[in-house]
Amino acid sequence: MSKKAQTTVVLREKELFLVSRAGTTSWQIHYKVQSLNKWLRKSTGTTDLKQAKQIAEDFAADTRAAERRGFPVVSKKFKAVAEVVSAKFKEQIKHGTGKKKFADYYRAIDQYLIPFFGNFNVDRITPAVLNEFDIWRYERIGRRLKQSTQNTHNLALNTVFDHAIESGYMTEFLRPKYKNTGEAGEARGFFTHDELIALQQHLQKWTTEGRSQATRDLRELLCLFVAFVASTGVRPGTETKELQWRHIEFLEKDHSRLIHIHLPQGKTGARKIIARHELWPVLEKLRELQPAFAKLTLDQLIESKSSEYVFRMRSGERPYSFVNVFGDGIRAAGMLTNGKDTQERSLYSLRHYYATQRILEGYTYEELEAQMGTSAEMLQKHYNHLSVLMIADKLAGKTPSSKEGGTQDAEILKYMNPAKANMMGLIALTTGIHIPLQEQNPSAAKELAQELLTNSKRKV
Repeated sequence: MSKKAQTTVVLREKELFLVSRAGTTSWQIHYKVQSLNKWLRKSTGTTDLKQAKQIAEDFAADTRAAERRGFPVVSKKFKAVAEVVSAKFKEQIKHGTGKKKFADYYRAIDQYLIPFFGNFNVDRITPAVLNEFDIWRYERIGRRLKQSTQNTHNLALNTVFDHAIESGYMTEFLRPKYKNTGEAGEARGFFTHDELIALQQHLQKWTTEGRSQATRDLRELLCLFVAFVASTGVRPGTETKELQWRHIEFLEKDHSRLIHIHLPQGKTGARKIIARHELWPVLEKLRELQPAFAKLTLDQLIESKSSEYVFRMRSGERPYSFVNVFGDGIRAAGMLTNGKDTQERSLYSLRHYYATQRILEGYTYEELEAQMGTSAEMLQKHYNHLSVLMIADKLAGKTPSSKEGGTQDAEILKYMNPAKANMMGLIALTTGIHIPLQEQNPSAAKELAQELLTNSKRKV
């Protein structure tokens, strides 16, 4: 405070003043907190100078006592502190400088912490208040959150307290201890390829049984959505809800067409993936659902950079979510679990199917990391049990060739990776479109044709 106003009364030089400003009637206390090197301002609530002096002296004494006892001398509402922290996380995510988990933190702050703790002073949040928060959260959601989710909430709360302590709004002594009342997360149910084929067959039949046209349209779109997630591994809902046709492009490389998809939003923010060649029949069917695109080929639609959403019913309406209709369909099929354990399947199980198939094809965890938006360490943790299946051919022996007593189909199998064949079978069942081996893998098709010709000449 370099310059004193004309109406300043000095009680202690460079420490405690009383100030009366134009437009105000009450005296204002200006007190410098030496430990923070910060000036505090507080109204005395009186125009009487004598009373104002006494109030100022009492305020200064109370502030010094709070400092000595380790209590904060400045208090802020939780909301004011938390909004600063949330904004920092969002800024870092926006500019790509923050960790992926920062997105989870600011969502926890905005959706849970501020709504409950917002009007509390940040230095007045006690263990009893945390207990009330746990009850409030349970009543709001209707269930107990898993341990991992509660840990995210606790870590987000901890960052708010860190900022409050750094800013002098609370002390380490006042930081409450957190607790976690959640149960350890259970692994989601998963599909084998045969189970997913059986489910898709049921869903297609179930589609025709819908009582209304709207119901049939939603179920029809669900079948394509299931195939889309299973063949891309995207997060259903978070990464598909805002997907538009302009986010998809076809790239030509080595005589093959790549499907490049820019996912506009998701758990880890926007990201890009390369979809498998087999996805194009699904995209073709999604195009056919829209009357407005009837005169466009799929290539023309992609080139048009349309801002229409990809997942729309024939009416043009966008479903809010596929969660409920998928749950109804999987229950109708009697496939909520595999019948051997209690792990329930969900839309997320389709993402697990994709990961499983790719690992069985021989992809490394590092290669899948960017594609799935999940760290290689986490992927290895979830799918390490597949290690023995990855060397199954070596363990079981090679498929016999035709001259060893096998059939021509055995020759074809040598050029068709089982996992790739699985995906092709799913897509063909869903769309009715079969991709010839020549389009799937030109070099393999050429090699196969040559070997079949050689074998044919030998028989003659």
